[in-house]
Amino acid sequence: MKRVAPPLLDWNSDRQDEFGRGVVTARYQLARLPLFTDEALAALLDRHDRSLVDVCTMGRDPAARSSWRDVEVCRHLPGHHLMEAVHQTRLWVQVREALNTDSVLRPVFNALFDQLKVLNPDWKPLRAYGSVIIASPGAQVFLHSDVSETMMAQVRGTQRLLVYPPRQPWVSDEALERVLMGEDHGDLPYEPSWDAEAAIAGMGPGSFASWPLHAPHRIEMTGGISVTLALEAVTRTSLVRNGVLHANAVMRRAGWAPRSSRARGAGAVAKLALSRGVKAVSSLRAPAPDPVGEDTPLAQMERA
Repeated sequence: MKRVAPPLLDWNSDRQDEFGRGVVTARYQLARLPLFTDEALAALLDRHDRSLVDVCTMGRDPAARSSWRDVEVCRHLPGHHLMEAVHQTRLWVQVREALNTDSVLRPVFNALFDQLKVLNPDWKPLRAYGSVIIASPGAQVFLHSDVSETMMAQVRGTQRLLVYPPRQPWVSDEALERVLMGEDHGDLPYEPSWDAEAAIAGMGPGSFASWPLHAPHRIEMTGGISVTLALEAVTRTSLVRNGVLHANAVMRRAGWAPRSSRARGAGAVAKLALSRGVKAVSSLRAPAPDPVGEDTPLAQMERA
């Protein structure tokens, strides 16, 4: 497999200290690789499992979450036709898990994650995956919160990234619980006044950004066709935090009122065990993918 040179160009001790704790921006050099032209993206779409391709459209109002719509008719278009549609309409296309499964793109994915692990020795991802996102000029992603640790690298086009603090009023534990229960996809209500508290990054080719676990964020595509590498990782921190929230959700739906969402101490360990037990029973009753991804084995956690 072809190796890719370490992509990040300007990481330093300040970024290392903030990585995973705050919004971190940096420069990288993957945008120079000829892997993300229209022709290369069309070929990627043609060889990728279309059940892992999402095609959506939306309105222009950042508060109009209900305008987000799946465009099922576009999902199975030939790659070059889908790329034409991205140019001509307002579409957001996510090629899920392309970075970690596609033989052409996997060296890029490996190079980024290998370098991030070297540059941030305390960061030990247990599992990682990544998507290629292709979006029309004027498209947007509404305010939402992810349950994995998330970062992005901009390849083509420009966009405006707004990241909000991971606490109320921007996001609540109950909202995250619903995501972890598979009851919604993480979309959140939005108030324009909240932008005053947002960290705002202008993203162009060669821009990299990361933000804290569960931090709400939204994205505006501001110029040209946008191509973004969306990277996600499961760490011990996110696994325990999500396990506690999932257990709280289970308890809440059973009529109990959990009083804490702390991810430390004996209570957190007990809740993580409860979460794993509930998921194990659910998988035996009706085998299906976990709403937030496959659990990492406890033995692997202990080695991390």
